[in-house]
Amino acid sequence: MGRRLRHTRRKAIISGLLSAAAVATVLSACASQRPPAATPSAAPSPSLSTLGATPQQLAGGWQVVAAGSLVLDRSRNAYVKLNLPPGAILDPTGRRHATGGEQLDIVELTGDKVITERRSVTLGFNRGLDPWSPDGGRVVGTINRKEPFAMGFAVTEVATGKTTEHWFSDTGYNCSLCNFVFTRDGKEVALPIADRSRGEAAELVQSLQLFDAQTGEPTRSLPVKAMPQSPFAWSPDGRQVVALPDQHKGEDVQLIDTTTGEAKPFPYLAVWATADALLAKFDEGVLTLRPDGTVVADASLVDPLSGPIVLGPPAA
Repeated sequence: MGRRLRHTRRKAIISGLLSAAAVATVLSACASQRPPAATPSAAPSPSLSTLGATPQQLAGGWQVVAAGSLVLDRSRNAYVKLNLPPGAILDPTGRRHATGGEQLDIVELTGDKVITERRSVTLGFNRGLDPWSPDGGRVVGTINRKEPFAMGFAVTEVATGKTTEHWFSDTGYNCSLCNFVFTRDGKEVALPIADRSRGEAAELVQSLQLFDAQTGEPTRSLPVKAMPQSPFAWSPDGRQVVALPDQHKGEDVQLIDTTTGEAKPFPYLAVWATADALLAKFDEGVLTLRPDGTVVADASLVDPLSGPIVLGPPAA
């Protein structure tokens, strides 16, 4: 009864926002947020649906690959119960998860079997940041050493277990939260260069420095003053990105032109499912939006599914 009431309240809120400005999402690690204040518009009513025991496809063939303690077993097209360890991050396919720290653990989920592959490398994962490549075949993490001081990133291949380390001095790439995330095509990783104009009061971004994910060589700098949280934060053509201007805050999200740096407010931290559809997740469901933020579909979780949600693209 409690879930039904919460669901009804959420529908009422969303219905009240149908003539509102854009609404989008937070990542799986973030808590649900109340949509922003409504602004009158002529936005059409979104289609309404539910997400339950039978896996459903969203825009672009995306799916809920995990919800609460249930994970999608693609081989059986069914949700199975699996309690992930603290800090574990599912790959985009939902077929494996990784845990960083003093030792990188990659766990394959094959039907009812769990195979643990341990990598002896320290990889730093930042909460809320997706370390996986878009195809789920590699993991990127921050590495550092004290003497001589250096920092960089390491990429681990899931299939072979091979880890490649890439080191550089921080004098040329001055970062504060030195995190890395793959680009949409998986060819590069992005590092946020720090904007220290507000000191420790904020964790602002001056620009994004990109590196070749295979060689570690710097490739280009983008005038993007915010940090993407996932490879799918980038639009399919790479010309736009949904990102956080302050890495300490999961709010004040922006939609940014990667060429010009022009930024516009975007209500939530969404992922691009296709060139014209983004997905925004809540503990109680998923919204489908156009790039202008208009809600076009609202799918709510019903038993046995419950939040938090992890979204994933179609399996290759």
